[in-house]
Amino acid sequence: MKSTEEMTDDRVPPTSRSRSHAVAATGVLCLLAFCGSRIMVGPSRDAGSWDVTAAVDGWADESSCIDCHDQPSEFAQTGHAKTLRPVSHPDSVKLLTHLAALDAAQAEGTKIVHDQDDLYAVNESDGLQRQLKLDWCFGSGTHACTWVSAIPDSHGNTDVLEFRWTWFASIGDFGITPGQPETRGNSPVSALGLLFDGPKARRCFSCHATVVPVSDGRIEQAHIHPGVTCQRCHGPRAKHVQTEGDYHPQGWGSVGRMEAVRRCAVCHRLSEEHEPEEIVPGNASIVRFQPVGLLQSACFMKSEMRCTTCHDPHRPMDQQDSLRIQQCIQCHDSKIDGHTTCGAGETDNCLGCHMPKVKMNFPVEFTDHWIRVPSEQTRHEP
Repeated sequence: MKSTEEMTDDRVPPTSRSRSHAVAATGVLCLLAFCGSRIMVGPSRDAGSWDVTAAVDGWADESSCIDCHDQPSEFAQTGHAKTLRPVSHPDSVKLLTHLAALDAAQAEGTKIVHDQDDLYAVNESDGLQRQLKLDWCFGSGTHACTWVSAIPDSHGNTDVLEFRWTWFASIGDFGITPGQPETRGNSPVSALGLLFDGPKARRCFSCHATVVPVSDGRIEQAHIHPGVTCQRCHGPRAKHVQTEGDYHPQGWGSVGRMEAVRRCAVCHRLSEEHEPEEIVPGNASIVRFQPVGLLQSACFMKSEMRCTTCHDPHRPMDQQDSLRIQQCIQCHDSKIDGHTTCGAGETDNCLGCHMPKVKMNFPVEFTDHWIRVPSEQTRHEP
């Protein structure tokens, strides 16, 4: 791929610029839609010894996991497994084809162009044609999908340009990517999206992939293992596979509950990654970071609860028991003496009151994990 200094004229059509990214890196920075600027690289600050940005040595072919474990057959359908895909993935291509029918995109002069195996976002306005070769689709589609282009800067580091348009599941259509301005810019960058520098690019990939090899600031895209799959949480398993399971490194079973939550919070965030004044009832902005609220809840503080108490990370959410009352009655069963039960007398759908879905200021809702008795003081304002 070419450096940003080697990009050719914006008026040249995609077909004559095979596999180039026609965008100049101008240093514009903003928060990526669903990454954020403070996410760490690696399993956690102090847990595990593997680094997703390290060399690929020690990582097993995960297709072998299904030979001994039942979970991988269902796991492929989870949001974690699908949270990063090449732009050429059929689901990605299918969504992008809908952009052509979006009036707002047409008004800005933006469309998607196929060129053999490549997909380009093209903006034609003000007598200029600006284009961006899309490389990756971030997001499983449960909430949204956002596309990025990986662009080498003048030093060879991998930056990413986040596409201006995001697909939202709640409306079944495209909208402006969260964090981006409502009005299209005129530069080669701002006409199509926002640019992120190398460190932020690596943080985003590290929470959406299992292996992200980095060499001298350059992300080795050909060796990315997309999606949060088995070894992203359980660590490199080459020796485990080679010995047919005789070698079994320390697993999650021996990990304390706070450490278990911390491992999930590598990407889902912990309280200390926010200012204290942000962690207050009614602040909708923290709801999307589930561990932040969970650690404030009485359910967590007064029990041995951890993320996996309610969620099986190996199964799709729509196949789990955590959607109604099945997990709640582990501690709140009216048939068992001493269990605290609902003061309102409800016997079903605990989540509707105690873990409501909260609307963001973009077309996405997240479940509030600060489990509590609802009151006027805890209602959220999007």
